Amino acid sequence: MSNWSLCPLLLLLAVALVRGSVALPGSLDPSLLENVDVEQLRSNYLPPGLQNTSLTVDDLKKLLQSKCQKANDLAKASVNASALSQSVQDAAVTLGECLSGLANVTEIQAEIAEASPKGDLDVVFEKYCLRMPQAKTCLRNFNAALLPCLTPDEKAHNAVMQRIGDKLLEFICHKNGDQIALFIAEQGPECLQSSREGIAKCLNSSFAGYLPKNLSPEWNLPQLVLGPKECVDLYAFETCTVELLEKCETITPSNIVESMFRYVRRESSCQPHIDRSKRQQRQALPLTGGSSTATPHLTWTSASLLVATVLARLA
Repeated sequence: MSNWSLCPLLLLLAVALVRGSVALPGSLDPSLLENVDVEQLRSNYLPPGLQNTSLTVDDLKKLLQSKCQKANDLAKASVNASALSQSVQDAAVTLGECLSGLANVTEIQAEIAEASPKGDLDVVFEKYCLRMPQAKTCLRNFNAALLPCLTPDEKAHNAVMQRIGDKLLEFICHKNGDQIALFIAEQGPECLQSSREGIAKCLNSSFAGYLPKNLSPEWNLPQLVLGPKECVDLYAFETCTVELLEKCETITPSNIVESMFRYVRRESSCQPHIDRSKRQQRQALPLTGGSSTATPHLTWTSASLLVATVLARLA
């Protein structure tokens, strides 16, 4: 479990805040994290085999504090890991406030419902896409709070991850939301809804290998990097998801999701690693019919988890 510029567990907390698990007031209150619905996080985001874990918000905080301490031990720096951890938690709350202030999910859904029959979806998305610079600032501020808890290797990858995050926003808002408007008009949400179970299976079969059998506060958070293996894993998830969406009534949703993955891939150095993996798999296939047991099992990382979360929750 790794590979995104934003710590996955803290990002999940931020997602919960934005989606309404916590009623956000006008000013920052770090104690809001105490009210995060862990049951919702557990049931919506963890593989089925781990949904019965007894992990609590306090456990998540301990995991984060441990990561902050270990990252600075590697950098041979003396820090107050508790203070760094609290800073990231506060930043997660601020991120939730920031994003929810830019786009209220309930309001957007109502506006889409009203605009769809009139063919005015582009007007709705243009309104929100004009706020993209502020959204990028929200994410950068959260990332800045996370940086002191990253190892030297993670920091080296961080700029790439930030660029990928920016490009995701730019893809969604290409031509002031043309893509997302087309996605909705061509039954994209319905396609995702009908494919949710399949996407969850892809997630569980791939992601389970990155988690321990039992989550506990002693579990070490992995490196947040995007290396050769992570690139291949992300591509494996892309292939699985696109194949599922191709079974929908129209091909447009699948094409748009595939374009999104490719758009992001261009901002990374992943393609050579993906091409190499493809060659190795072809070489491992038998010359005659039958299945090969030599084909490696491709797992999926937390970078894909963020994308899967977005896809699953859009429906």
